[in-house]
Amino acid sequence: MSADRDNSGLGIESAPAAEPAVEAAGSRRRLVEIRCGFAEMARTEAAAAGLRAHEARKAYDEAAAALVPLLTAVNPVATKGSKEKAHAAFRSAVGAARTRIQVEAAASVWLQEINRINTEYRALQARLKHERETVDSLLFQADKLADTAESSSAMAVTADEACRAAREALGGLDEVVFVGPTAEPAIDPAVKPVTADLINTPPASSAEPVPASFSASIPSPVTSAPPTGAARIPASTAALARPPEPEEPADKSDLDWLVVDLRSPQPQAIVRLLRRDGGTMASLVEHMAGTDPAARRCWQLLLSNFADSVAGAAIDDAWFEFPPGNPFWDNFTREQAREVARGLFALGFRYDGFGAFTDGHVPGQRDLALAVGAAGLLPARIRQWPKPEEAAELYRTVRVAADAFIAARAPALSLGELVHLLGRRAEMLADLWNDWPKIRPLLFSTAY
Repeated sequence: MSADRDNSGLGIESAPAAEPAVEAAGSRRRLVEIRCGFAEMARTEAAAAGLRAHEARKAYDEAAAALVPLLTAVNPVATKGSKEKAHAAFRSAVGAARTRIQVEAAASVWLQEINRINTEYRALQARLKHERETVDSLLFQADKLADTAESSSAMAVTADEACRAAREALGGLDEVVFVGPTAEPAIDPAVKPVTADLINTPPASSAEPVPASFSASIPSPVTSAPPTGAARIPASTAALARPPEPEEPADKSDLDWLVVDLRSPQPQAIVRLLRRDGGTMASLVEHMAGTDPAARRCWQLLLSNFADSVAGAAIDDAWFEFPPGNPFWDNFTREQAREVARGLFALGFRYDGFGAFTDGHVPGQRDLALAVGAAGLLPARIRQWPKPEEAAELYRTVRVAADAFIAARAPALSLGELVHLLGRRAEMLADLWNDWPKIRPLLFSTAY
């Protein structure tokens, strides 16, 4: 009797049919781990976003409440009444005056009172303007954070649904498939199937003898290898039948050996995308969306937002390239210059991405000295500090090294790396993360 006939008689599946089932089960388990891990991060971020929105709304309410008494104090009618009262007092003093000196003294008192009233009124107006701007700013921030919290909550719900769907797709995988060696030995129908009772119970001396043809086909000892066929055994029995295997990382894939390589003669698509190469953007959009106009607009927006998010994170971490020729930056190495830029950022002097400081907030010599000291360097080594007009041009020639930033911080372009790297910026890229397994291999390619 041939091995194939024996296997078919026992109802045991062949090994080639079982291998895809094992791979599919492993893929679905990894998908569950990835989606449920992202759902956990999304829930955490949604809770944090909700807390930020609540705190911002509380700050706005407090500022708006403090504005009410100030609005009452800045009353033009009351100010006009105070001026009329002062003028009436002046006229009474003039009427009672007997000499010119007394008239001049009454006029001086009246003018001083008018100046006091005007000064107080102008101070109250300036304070009211400042407080109103503060309240408006807090309202804008509260609305923006509320929108962000709503988006984060929606993304968390979507991620939870994806996690739940992946778990349901995994379904009742309470069985595992044993795949034996390539050679299929003959199996005698007289042999009893392996069960948990047989595994846990030592064989008795009166055990049924095993035919020589079957015992010769099983390696010695018997426990060194499972039967060749694809016999399905309950998971609890399978755990007893073989030692546990080490778990594979959830994000392990065929792309794990690839990294962002800045030294490649032909730049990868991710490098050219972060360098704002229009041709690369068009090629990626063409590949992902084809000729569908709506899909093309969607992918154009997603990839643009991705590049902007990476550049924004690089700016926050001062990943700049400093061309030679600037008298201030030439005092440092590249890493030292980045540390100085981080010190300036901590002091509130942020690069706006267009060659200048945000809101025209330019550092002075004292600020530059503090930033140099924060970088662990001696300010005394700087012989000539930039003048105010030169300080305003410190960022004019720098370049945001977004490509070097991502190559150093997320070289494998894994989802976990990027979500951690981008922080809150990852929230608006939820649609991109859903298709990340498709776009990620393209970003490593040099053909786009």
